Amino acid sequence: MPVRCVAFDADDTLWDFTGAMRRGLALALEVLAEVHPAVAAALDLPALEAAWDDAYAAYVADPRPNDRVDDLRPRSFATVLAAHGVVDADLVDRMATRYYAHRRNEVELFDEVADELARLGERYALALVSNGNTDPRRRGLPGRFDLWLAADQIGVRKPDPRIFRMAALGVGCHPSELVYVGDHPHHDVVAAQAAGCRGVWIDRAGAGPPPPGVHPDATVADLRELPSVLDRFDDEDAAALAAVGVGPHPEPWPNDDRLDPALLARGDRRNVVDRYRYWREEAIVADLATRRHPFHVAVENWRHDRNIGAVVRNANAFGAAGVHIVGRRRWNRRGAMATDRYLDVRHHDDTAGFLAWAAAEGLAVVGIDNVAGATPLETEDLPERCVLVFGQEGPGLSAEVLAAAAQVRAIAQFGSTRSINAGVASGIAMHAWARAHVSALAGPPARP
Repeated sequence: MPVRCVAFDADDTLWDFTGAMRRGLALALEVLAEVHPAVAAALDLPALEAAWDDAYAAYVADPRPNDRVDDLRPRSFATVLAAHGVVDADLVDRMATRYYAHRRNEVELFDEVADELARLGERYALALVSNGNTDPRRRGLPGRFDLWLAADQIGVRKPDPRIFRMAALGVGCHPSELVYVGDHPHHDVVAAQAAGCRGVWIDRAGAGPPPPGVHPDATVADLRELPSVLDRFDDEDAAALAAVGVGPHPEPWPNDDRLDPALLARGDRRNVVDRYRYWREEAIVADLATRRHPFHVAVENWRHDRNIGAVVRNANAFGAAGVHIVGRRRWNRRGAMATDRYLDVRHHDDTAGFLAWAAAEGLAVVGIDNVAGATPLETEDLPERCVLVFGQEGPGLSAEVLAAAAQVRAIAQFGSTRSINAGVASGIAMHAWARAHVSALAGPPARP
């Protein structure tokens, strides 16, 4: 499946955590030296780092830790001091305060990160999934990520595979469509792969091959190498899809002007039903136009919703008369898997223009959203001539659509989540329309 989301670890992947940490530890040692110079002289940075590593290992191993990651640094200081006969909670607090004052304010992005994230954000959903506590908004990346999952806030931490599945769900993609990039071979690569994602190891230090048993889907030195890796992943998926379809047509070829000589010669690996094998694209569009159903689908797109590709693909599958994008013109065509080529896909700049079009066409506007007062989708049939409208991921339908809709229908749910994404909801609603208005006896059209 094509890559739809690129998710990142934070520390030592996007910013230089190690450098800021070591400078902060040196400042903490200066605080210690003011009170216990002999103890400070006996300690070094590796000793302080090792104490934190031990505390962190226990933290990630505990499925329900009572501590936050912020608690680990002062605990590591207390452990080291106690080993040298010093038990002083006030001193530990002052060391931690000095450490965090530097570490939180002085950590720096790696040179290429801002520019590369801007480029990647034009093609993919971007997510930040981290066990750490550095706020990306304070690191020069405000608004850069479509999703930010901080382990302490959600109660799940790497290497638990659930955190990667949560990221995929949060951006509306399948785990196989998410690529995770991080510097830790086990927490960022092996764990992501266990969740069904691809794991890319970023090896900024040039450490060499990964540890035994770790097999990254790719290794990069920095983010500048990532676009070519993502293209390779898509090329590999396309090659796998090439096994779908049919090979060259045996000669003599049929005498049918709907058929494409180039496809007859090399084979047809497109994502089309067998009826349309070897057909020219324009011939498929013309044939579909004769069997379109009298319902349309619309999606509000105020924040570049990446579920639109799935909605378009569903609309193609259920024979919708057309798809309407309301708001921003750009949308994730990659997710449509080329099905938009066979559909009437229109753009409306604003809700008023879209509603005026629907009124002129005599179509009932039916909003699909789980809001108060909505009628269950399952209790009565949808109108035959209608446009099914789906809202933006997260906020749902706009107030303008809700006010203008002839009906608002809700999909029954039985779990804890408030809503399902527009891609899934659209498939359910279109299937409900088809069950009501398409004869169950009507099978697929015969091949020519």
